[in-house]
This record gives sequence, structure tokens and C-alpha cells, in this order.
Amino acid sequence: MKRLLPIAVAALALSGCAAMRDLSSDNPYEKPPFYAKYLNTGAPVDSHITRTLDALQQNPRSAELHNALGTMLIEKGFPKDAEVEFERAINSSRRYYPAWYNLGLVRASRGDELGAARALRRTVQLKPGHAQALFQLGLVEEKRQHVDSAVRLYAKAYAINPSLLRIDVNPRILDSRLTALALLRNYPATQTRKSMQLQGGADPNETPVEAPSPQAAAKNIVTPAPPVTDPSQQPAPKTPAVAPKPPAAVQPAPAAKPAPPAQPAPAAKPKPPAR
Repeated sequence: MKRLLPIAVAALALSGCAAMRDLSSDNPYEKPPFYAKYLNTGAPVDSHITRTLDALQQNPRSAELHNALGTMLIEKGFPKDAEVEFERAINSSRRYYPAWYNLGLVRASRGDELGAARALRRTVQLKPGHAQALFQLGLVEEKRQHVDSAVRLYAKAYAINPSLLRIDVNPRILDSRLTALALLRNYPATQTRKSMQLQGGADPNETPVEAPSPQAAAKNIVTPAPPVTDPSQQPAPKTPAVAPKPPAAVQPAPAAKPAPPAQPAPAAKPKPPAR
């Protein structure tokens, strides 16, 4: 009996190691998930989901792939499966803040305020200045009736990204009743910044403007005499000297043509004899 006990302990240890090894190597994407049967509509998102599932079969520890699959499942209409993918992304990389932010949005949409607040706070810790996360966390705090905390978060979000005040950029601003208080909180800093009359330095590409010449002293300024209006006192206008025209160039006379030679006089005809 004593000999069998060590053997049994060793067998249990080996079986436990084998079970742990199988669990660590388990790939949830070896079999198609249930929503795969709905990926036959021909929509581009369906093919993207299929390609991402194929990639996760090869690399199930990729936080980027899990997060990308979760965002597409939200678009497809599977929020619970999307939440699982965001959690898997965080388990793969605890500092991957996009998955924390997406997880906070999904949890807030289904009413898990505590879970959403935790995920959104973790987002801001990993990515300080994440204006969208600050605003979404403000919505959660306002819903929990934590007015002071919500106003502080809203004010910080608007100071970082003023476009969040626009409905076309951030439609959920209509869900808050504390926007005016947040703007009043930012008013002193905003007005101080806007009232500063700052001057820029000289533009190296701009042509420098010459300073005006200094004005002479009053005692050295000579007042010009008034113009003479009497025509008799006006000086006679000077006739402008006309420059003589240059002499025309002398053209040589044409050479005389030689006279034609004299022709001999014709001989006189003899008179006929008288009859």
C-alpha cells in the first residue's frame, strides 16, 4: 500500500500537468463561433470578420486582432460577443488602452456603470488626455448623480478637445445637463487665453521696412517762398537749343558714259550725163 501511494501521487501530478497544458493551449477559434453562420449576407463587414477569425486561429494572443473583431461584432449586432473580445484583448495586453475604452462603452450601454467606470478610468490612466474617455466617464458619473466629478471630467474633456461640444462630432452631448456648468468652470482659463495680445516674431521671408529718416529741427526748416503769380514777373521761357542736323553724306557723281564713235559720211552719188 505504501508503495502504491507515491505512484498514485505521481500519476495525479502528471495528469494535472497534462490538463493545465491542454488548457493553456486551448484556442477558442479552432471551432467557428455561433455567429459565424450569420456571416453570409455579402456585406464587407462579414468578410472582414471571417478574415479576422482566420488570423486569430493562427495568433490567438493578439490584442489588436481581438479588439478589431470586437468593434466589427458591435457593428454586426453582437455586443455580448464583442465584450468578450475586448476582455480577451485586455488579457493579452493589460496596457492596450483602446480595448479598455471599448470595453467601457459596451458596459455602459448595457447599464453596468461600475464596470464602465473602471474601464474608462483605466483608459485615462494609460492614455492621459483621452478626451473621449473623459467625456464618457463624465456621463457615467452624471448618471450616478456625482455632479462635481462629472462637471470636472466634462470641463477637462472640453478643454482638451473643444470639438466635443459639437453635436455632429459628439451626439451624446445631448445626454448631459451639465454642459453649461462645465463651460463656466473653464471660463477663467479660456478668457485669459483669448485676451492675450500676443505678437509674433519677424517673418524671415518678409521684406524689412526701412525706418523713416529723422525730421530736422524746427529752426532748420526753411519755409518755401510763395509762387509768383504776376505774368510780367515770370522769367521768359528759354528756347531750347535745336541741335544742328548732321550734313548729309555726299554721294559721288556717277561716271560719264563714253560718247559713241563718229560714223563716216555716205559717198555722193555721180550725176547722170546731160543729153
